[in-house]
Amino acid sequence: MSPTRRALAAVLAGALVAGVPAGAAWAQEGERRPPFISTPDDVVERMLSFAGTGADDSVVDLGSGDGRIVIAAAKIFGARGLGVEIDPELVAKSREIAHRAGVGARALFKEGDVLTADIGRASVVTIYLLPFLLEKLQPKLLHELRPGARIVTHAFSMTGWKPDRTETMRIAQGHPGQGDESRLFLWVVPAQVRGDWRGGAWRLHISQNYQEIEMQAETEGRPLAVTSARIDGTAFSFSGEGFAYRGHAATGRIVGELLRGGTATPLVFTK
Repeated sequence: MSPTRRALAAVLAGALVAGVPAGAAWAQEGERRPPFISTPDDVVERMLSFAGTGADDSVVDLGSGDGRIVIAAAKIFGARGLGVEIDPELVAKSREIAHRAGVGARALFKEGDVLTADIGRASVVTIYLLPFLLEKLQPKLLHELRPGARIVTHAFSMTGWKPDRTETMRIAQGHPGQGDESRLFLWVVPAQVRGDWRGGAWRLHISQNYQEIEMQAETEGRPLAVTSARIDGTAFSFSGEGFAYRGHAATGRIVGELLRGGTATPLVFTK
């Protein structure tokens, strides 16, 4: 354990409560809440590392519980973070712990429902919630987050949306409500490139299912066989025999470079 992480763990240990998968919120008033189960410290650190969290990131933890993920994002990774938690007592406790950890200005907490939280500015979203809430959150994550934002869930995946990466890790020490292993899932929010595109003599037709794409291409009216096509956040690429394209997608535009016959040529596609 690093000195920074050891110091954070000491602060957390002095003030934490035991607690639903990372403080799961419930959308309907009056529904019974399960007991809060906190995330093991080594899983917290790995979730943030798995997402490539850094000082330039804005981290939102949905169902932040005792605040440990947001506090670790600030304390260990230098990021700014916001925890959204429906339980006001846990929100107050999180703020107290963040203050003790010396990151009260960068680790903020808000009482609220995860289903209505403002997540549009987040570059990293962490989630430890039950599957029915993940299902409700999935359209929100896809439509409100910017392309390239990373989502990491602990224990549960999302229906129909294939993770970009998965990882199983051993938990170093026994932890209430946890077994010996934890499963992590990572998604990178893809740019929306579905549809018909035109760039010079090139024409593209793209079908898209989350980050998985299939496409047809033609140039000067002649169809070309595309053997590989990929969208990774905003990074867009496709290739076939004798040609390769690399670019970045923005609203209504894909800006990049076509390599063909040993010559690289700028090529912009528009819808």
